Amino acid sequence: MKKYSTTLKSLVLATSLAWVVGGAYADTLPSGVSQAVTNASQTATIQVATNDDKSKETSSSKVAPIKPADFPKIQPEIEFSRASFIVSNVLTRLEYNKKPLDGKMSEEVYKAYFKLLDPQKMFFTAEDLAHYQPAESLVSRMLLAGDMRFAFDVFLRYRDRVAQRYDYAISLLEQPFDFSVDEQFNVDRKKADWPKNDDEVNDLWRRRVKNDFIRLKLTKTDDAKIRETLRKRYTNHRNQLVRMTSEEVAEMFLNSYADSTDPHTTYYSPSSAKDFDVQMSLSVEGIGAVLQKRDEYGQIREVVAGGPAAKDGRLQPGDRIVAVGQGEDGAMEDVVDWRLEDIVKKIRGKRGSVVRIEVIPAEGGLDGKHRVIRIVRDKVLMEEQAARSKMLETDIDGVKRKIGVIIIPSFYEDFDGRIQGTPNYKSVTRDVEKILTDYKKDGVEGVVLDLRGNGGGSLNEAANLTGLFIGDKQTVVQVRSADGDVNNVRSRNVEKLWDKPVVVIVDRTSASASEIFAAAIQDYSRGVVVGDRTWGKGTVQTFRSLSDFLRDPNPTDKDSLGALKWTIQKFFRVNGGSTQVKGVTPDIKFPSMFDKEDLGEASYDNAMPWTAIQPASYKPLASLSEEIKTLKARHDKRIKTSGSWQLMEDETSYALKLSQRKSYSLNLVKREAEREKMNETYKDFEKRRKDLGEKDLATFKLDDGLAAGEGNLKQELEDEKKRKENLDVIVRESANIASDMVALKVKR
Repeated sequence: MKKYSTTLKSLVLATSLAWVVGGAYADTLPSGVSQAVTNASQTATIQVATNDDKSKETSSSKVAPIKPADFPKIQPEIEFSRASFIVSNVLTRLEYNKKPLDGKMSEEVYKAYFKLLDPQKMFFTAEDLAHYQPAESLVSRMLLAGDMRFAFDVFLRYRDRVAQRYDYAISLLEQPFDFSVDEQFNVDRKKADWPKNDDEVNDLWRRRVKNDFIRLKLTKTDDAKIRETLRKRYTNHRNQLVRMTSEEVAEMFLNSYADSTDPHTTYYSPSSAKDFDVQMSLSVEGIGAVLQKRDEYGQIREVVAGGPAAKDGRLQPGDRIVAVGQGEDGAMEDVVDWRLEDIVKKIRGKRGSVVRIEVIPAEGGLDGKHRVIRIVRDKVLMEEQAARSKMLETDIDGVKRKIGVIIIPSFYEDFDGRIQGTPNYKSVTRDVEKILTDYKKDGVEGVVLDLRGNGGGSLNEAANLTGLFIGDKQTVVQVRSADGDVNNVRSRNVEKLWDKPVVVIVDRTSASASEIFAAAIQDYSRGVVVGDRTWGKGTVQTFRSLSDFLRDPNPTDKDSLGALKWTIQKFFRVNGGSTQVKGVTPDIKFPSMFDKEDLGEASYDNAMPWTAIQPASYKPLASLSEEIKTLKARHDKRIKTSGSWQLMEDETSYALKLSQRKSYSLNLVKREAEREKMNETYKDFEKRRKDLGEKDLATFKLDDGLAAGEGNLKQELEDEKKRKENLDVIVRESANIASDMVALKVKR
């Protein structure tokens, strides 16, 4: 079965829109492969449930760096060679923008592989690259031949360098730092030269450790605590990276090639392909828990409502996982100091099967009694990632109106459920349809659709969701293949459910399906788009299991070869324009909190250019141009006297300025002076927030020097809850615009 998609990858996010023959799929952020390399503290969603209560006393373990002799064995396997052969043949023949596997591509893949492994140039040296330079012109031949030896040889050196660099960083913690020296640490080395030798690398790491130390010292943390925090951090990062698997190495190498052909072409290892399906269906078989890495433990970050763990009631946020056992009496396997993804694999499992999880309860501390929790796995719906609704009452000139707000994190669809005829399969259109039906019953007068951070999803869902606002069988987007054939994608099997005012919020991280939806709302004059210019992704990918390309596949091939998503089409608005590179420009612009140079399609060196085609045959409603002028004038007048809006603008501008900084002084006196100025600014923002009675969480916060998983979990969860419950000033002003549309009698 074919699957078509569009994908967007970026520093912290990667998004995609996928369209399957007769259905649709799409990825969301971030790229699994680059995340596996760069993110040692990650969050993952899994599923769990329990019964037994055996406890025991133990002390907390202190994990030491793994010795090279104990590094896991990795080597090329026949499945990787087969995957390489299939991927290289598919991309040279079927990719939209076909590129031969020649000398030029060989050089690009070679450079991309080192860049993917070491994006900040903190591990390899120029001497390392010189050692491998003779292979630079041979990579294309290796891919076609399925020869993975180069990829694994480079990774083995990378792994040695990771251990070497982090061991050096840990050793520096035993020495005093001279904070009076005037020197700088560059936090963004992506465009820097490779360090010449070990001496230059060691100096980079000395500066990094010194900067990490200063960041914590500025929070008034004592030196002994700082050293312990950083020792744990570096040890855990080191151990996570050196434990990468053979499958992940092959995935990185093949993605170095995929990325070199197109920014949205991606190879998925078998594990990543399964995660892709979980993302799209918003369901997984397991216990219903979200994990994060906390020191050497996998820690429960959240228990998913309605899942087996939630129903059991014993597993709680903050619990640390010590061991996992399968079935009623399977041996308990110690998972302390395991990588998070490996713990997740042990806890996930078939519906109806039993898993036993040994935890250190949060309330008991690390030396508390352990508890073994027995849980029967089940299908868990990740409702927190589904469309959700909030109600807001506007009050403009004494006139109150009910405005509905729908937050849509992605354009999800359980494709298999739809194909198999599952009665209540999950999809964003179905969920929004239910919300709109309730709105009509409740007398809601306008709706705001919040697509901020929505990186894409199912093309089928993008079309059908649009249909709820413009009607069935309407052209939503045009797609053009490499041979020039143009086809229309229409809304299907949906009726126009909402004819009242519509406001769509977008930002720089709204991509793919989000852009298709927002563009269609604009082109049909169906509503008003507000916010920031979108990402600018205008390509379509197809998603296929590599086993589909085998003449006589074995039953195990689908689970051993992985999948490929490659670019096959460009999509165009119904007016003939494209979202590629340019994105969707809002009718009413709001302040941006993103660096436009580092974020967006234009940031890719090999992004396709913007082009246009003939408009589709479609019937837009009466123009909203005059109404938009009036709406903008009212918006401008309102925000001039809105303290909350001015606070948001000031905070956003200040936070953006700080995020664009590339280097920091390592002189403690200078950093303390900078910190004091920031602290005064922060206090001013907080005073203004308090005076306004503003419930929004701060856009700008003082750096606490902590990495992911090191902060106060309780406070983090409280902040997350506030973000979900509160409607920020952007949403509130968007609701005011919807209310203005009601006053102007904009009904479509």
